[in-house]
Amino acid sequence: MNNLLKTGFLLGLGAAVSSKEKVEKYIDQLLVKGKVTPQEADDLYQSLLKKGEETEEQWSNRTKDKMRSVMEDLNIVSRDDFEKLRHQVNDLELKLAALENQKNTEDDES
Repeated sequence: MNNLLKTGFLLGLGAAVSSKEKVEKYIDQLLVKGKVTPQEADDLYQSLLKKGEETEEQWSNRTKDKMRSVMEDLNIVSRDDFEKLRHQVNDLELKLAALENQKNTEDDES
């Protein structure tokens, strides 16, 4: 499962870098051909960059939702659930130790 996530992340990262390079090359070609001014090229680049970031965020959210669904289907607890349970166990151990100490103290007094 971990390898699948890593592979997916690297694939997405590679696609993003490749796309960014293609956008920069395309905008440079437009500048060289005189089809856009430097300001228009910068505006276009910023616009495409913003759109790419929005798309990446949407993809990331969908991926997280899908992973949550897979984890639920496989009955895997989340880190938050695990931490809550760990804290509950620690609290119960402290209470149990306190009760045992109280019982031992009462037994010694008897």
